[in-house]
Amino acid sequence: MRRISSDLVLATQYDRIPLEVLDWHEHHNLSFCFVLKGTYEEITRDRAFTCRPGDVVIKPANMRHQNLFGRVGGVCLLLEISDELLRHSGELVEPEAAGPIHDQNLTRIGLELREELLAADRLSPIMLETIALRSLVSALRVTKKQSTKHPTVGTIRDLLDAGFGVAELDRGHLTVQERKSMRRLFYKTHGCSIRAYISRRRAFRAFAELLNTGDSLVDIAHRCGFYDQAHFTKVFSAFFGITPGRLRSRAN
Repeated sequence: MRRISSDLVLATQYDRIPLEVLDWHEHHNLSFCFVLKGTYEEITRDRAFTCRPGDVVIKPANMRHQNLFGRVGGVCLLLEISDELLRHSGELVEPEAAGPIHDQNLTRIGLELREELLAADRLSPIMLETIALRSLVSALRVTKKQSTKHPTVGTIRDLLDAGFGVAELDRGHLTVQERKSMRRLFYKTHGCSIRAYISRRRAFRAFAELLNTGDSLVDIAHRCGFYDQAHFTKVFSAFFGITPGRLRSRAN
């Protein structure tokens, strides 16, 4: 276990063994859990969801939950932020998220937090509070976008998550008249184009496979829908600020 802290923030790396079960528990402060390796089921009083590498799970203080880890165990970074930091930070409030967040900015912050845990020194408390504030701002921006709901956009997103491409979407689910307006509405809701959303989903799937499998970069690239390894590296690096090979080597 690695840990660094300041007066207002605590960061801990937890390494979980295969099939470990964390019975019902809670964290006394607002928390961000950055998932780096493995998969697990999180169960709360009113929902259950799967968490994978690259995901970020945000929980308000004292939310009871249970975690069931998969066959490879897991590595998670827990960032706990005190109410006092929120009070000292102007208009910041607790973000509300109903399940794991897939956001490349938050994932990058998680990778930075891991580096800080590895290189901990006397300046780490200052860096830790900076990371906490950046996490809060990024999460608030994501949840603000998610609050803009539209049923048709939700249906389109679900189809994209299931693996549909733009051509399939246009051909089977959108009329010529709907395409332009739907793309504009999708951008307004998700902050990116449909094509960019597809690239992001592929990048997050590859993120998980890099850390959960020993498959080659070429195999992962093809399986996740990239043209070749060069295309994979270009898109992945643009999203996460690190090449696939370097991420795997640093994680190991």
